[in-house]
Amino acid sequence: MFSRRKVLVVEDNELNRSLLCQILDSNYDVLEAENGEEALKKLKQYGEGISLILLDIVMPVMDGYTFLSIMKADPSYSFIPVIVTTQNDGESDEVAALSHGATDFVAKPYKPQIILHRVASIINLRETAAMINQIQYDQLTGLYSKAFFYQRVKEILLRNPDRKYDIICSDVENFKLINDVFGIPAGDRLLRGIADMYKTRVNNIGICGRLNSDRFACLLEHNNIYTNELFSEISTEVNNFLEVRNIVMKWGIYYIEDISVSVEQMCDRALLAAHSIKGQYGKYFAVYDDKLRNELLKDQAITDSMEDALAKEQFLVYLQPKYRIKDENLVGAEALVRWIHPELGFQPPDKFIPLFEKNGFITKLDQYVWDKTCALIKEWDDRGFTPISVSVNVSRADIYNADLADILIKIINKYGLAPSRLHLEITESAYTENPKQIIDTVTHLRELGFIIEMDDFGSGYSSLNMLNEMPIDILKLDMKFIQNETAKPNSQGILQFIIDLARWMHVSVVAEGVETKDQLSRLSEIGCDYVQGYYFARPLPKLEFEKLLSADSRKDAESELDDVCEILTELPVLLIADEDKTYCENIRKALRGSYQIVDTNNSTETFGYLEDHPNTAGLVVSLTLPHDDGFKIINFIQSEKQYWNLPVIASSAANADLESRALDSGADDYIAKPHNMDSLLKRVQRSVRDAAAQRKIRELQETAYKDHLTGLLNRHGLENAVRSLNKKDLPAAVFIFDLDDLNNHNDECGHRAGDQELTQFSMILRACTSEKDLLARIGGDEFVIVATQTSAEGIEKLGHEICTASNNKCIKNEYTWSCSAGAAVMEELDIFSDVLEKADQALLQAKKENRGSCCFWKEG
Repeated sequence: MFSRRKVLVVEDNELNRSLLCQILDSNYDVLEAENGEEALKKLKQYGEGISLILLDIVMPVMDGYTFLSIMKADPSYSFIPVIVTTQNDGESDEVAALSHGATDFVAKPYKPQIILHRVASIINLRETAAMINQIQYDQLTGLYSKAFFYQRVKEILLRNPDRKYDIICSDVENFKLINDVFGIPAGDRLLRGIADMYKTRVNNIGICGRLNSDRFACLLEHNNIYTNELFSEISTEVNNFLEVRNIVMKWGIYYIEDISVSVEQMCDRALLAAHSIKGQYGKYFAVYDDKLRNELLKDQAITDSMEDALAKEQFLVYLQPKYRIKDENLVGAEALVRWIHPELGFQPPDKFIPLFEKNGFITKLDQYVWDKTCALIKEWDDRGFTPISVSVNVSRADIYNADLADILIKIINKYGLAPSRLHLEITESAYTENPKQIIDTVTHLRELGFIIEMDDFGSGYSSLNMLNEMPIDILKLDMKFIQNETAKPNSQGILQFIIDLARWMHVSVVAEGVETKDQLSRLSEIGCDYVQGYYFARPLPKLEFEKLLSADSRKDAESELDDVCEILTELPVLLIADEDKTYCENIRKALRGSYQIVDTNNSTETFGYLEDHPNTAGLVVSLTLPHDDGFKIINFIQSEKQYWNLPVIASSAANADLESRALDSGADDYIAKPHNMDSLLKRVQRSVRDAAAQRKIRELQETAYKDHLTGLLNRHGLENAVRSLNKKDLPAAVFIFDLDDLNNHNDECGHRAGDQELTQFSMILRACTSEKDLLARIGGDEFVIVATQTSAEGIEKLGHEICTASNNKCIKNEYTWSCSAGAAVMEELDIFSDVLEKADQALLQAKKENRGSCCFWKEG
């Protein structure tokens, strides 16, 4: 059932390479390379079949750092974890290795137990994440997921180079509006209906998948029979899925001529064709053609020059002044980016921002703007201008960056600014895409002291529930919304309601796009706080904006907006359990601005603090605390489920035995004293990120590893759980159960009744086993138990107990099915598939000789 994983050892010293191979050989298939160049050849040969790389740094031909740089730049291999090995145990080498993309770091001479522990831990984390990401089918529609659809299309094109194919993609116009008006369940019904339409029409002549939300795609062999009437007919069919009759779908077609183009690009081009006819009544499909291709070429020209433009600082920060309505004083600004191209001249943002958001460059540009903005604020402070805060845009792509908070904190610390001086603008529409993740991220940023503004409010599909959940300080009203609403009589608009709602939520309101005196008067009447727009000033370059600052520096700089900006919040807490007070104080000084440090010096104090503060961000625990308290703390964390997401870093003077013991006990990392604080900060941040990743993986496992009917593990979940067992769990009993005649029961009473019996049988299994045992449903009526630490007598007792309990249940319900079982003993961890096969043979014997009983496998 399980194949051995491949580990690549890259080491020029033959003796060291041989030692590593000897350590790993018992558990892994080991590949060898003498230098980085040879290692790249092995990568090309084995690709993603390699589970992990052990890499030396100092090598001839190509050193480890060069190899890492090349490997991490190639998306085909960048996900493979790398453990760097080196002769030097210095902190600088470790930090350098981690900054080049290494996953972990070990020093020579090699300690077999530590090598095996770290290799197994990293491979398990990577494979668990990969298994989650490789789920083939979209859960809502049953079509291929986006990633698997791309993979299947690529396989088909490579297998059939002489055939011509088309990619067809569809998009529902204003799908979010459908969700908002008719509700998410209705939107889901529509999506399932569209999926059924694809299944019916594509059937056996192609494949189809769901790309995201309301976007679908299919691959068909090329033909020239696409007509507007065909897609009009399909559109009518789609409109029958809901009672509403105004659902508009657009289709785009891409004729595949060059299979070297990525499947993602093919779908993008088909969707670009669909997008080109958006809003055109009666036109249902479009084909990707030269006109669209030329638009892509223009986009490509921008893409080709963007890196060079950033390096040469062609992007400039302009400032849109922000004024307080009640006294019309300048109180802040919004930072906007402008591109002054040396050949093309001034480039409006709507020409490059959407493209940068799509290709991911927006994250670099945003960070550039953040840095330049903070530099300006620092310069103005030094020149004695009235202190102001400046708003910067945070793109959707930034929100999904796990390092976002660290990046922002690093920038403001670079210029010695308080986080409240930088306002973070996040568009209203961004909240609707992945509300939970965005709310969690924004909440963390707000806790760090940043001021959060919801930008473009009124331009998307707002809901009161969403607004109530948003962690925001300032509401920015969309420019078009302002222009439309201020043109209405007071009795007909909803501006007053929004202002009152903001007051109730204790947030301030900024109105964008104010162009006339009448608009300003109307906003003043209803109690709006701040405005920006051409009525006061257009976006200004630095020197012109400084003239406004200089003129305003004589005015009173204290304002309500500044009061909002001074919100003080605590940094995340890092708990240090250590007997050395000087060491704790050094950490407090070094990590100021990143973490709030709390220190304890024994297990009792530590347990008490954690009980009162369960949301502590991380724990650094000394292994040399008196009375072995360091290990008591680690064991406590492992035993209490509520603390499983708390990352633990063990510390002591360099001691291989203590390190090995700590890692085996469940510590996430180990750092030897003395060490520099940059290394500790990196380890803490990495451990916190890994803990967050593990938490998300556990959440996903609830779906990916569980049987939806019984709540037990499914086959994938069982395989993963067996991998997590260790020697102390042995010997273990492996049972396989089968519900006899359940198919007949389904035929007589219906599948719902059969499902009820499967659910009740799972409850019997839970009642007869302990929490440490593994329970799984691996087929229609087949169940597996792995009962750990079970004696031969215990095995026989458990098997008969379950069969008897199940058969008694059948008698009471007057059903004719019974439960048969086979069992075998597992005494080694890597033979589970063989033991399961033996249990299956025993099950067959039980069915032949004595249905409703448990048979035990014996040699011969």
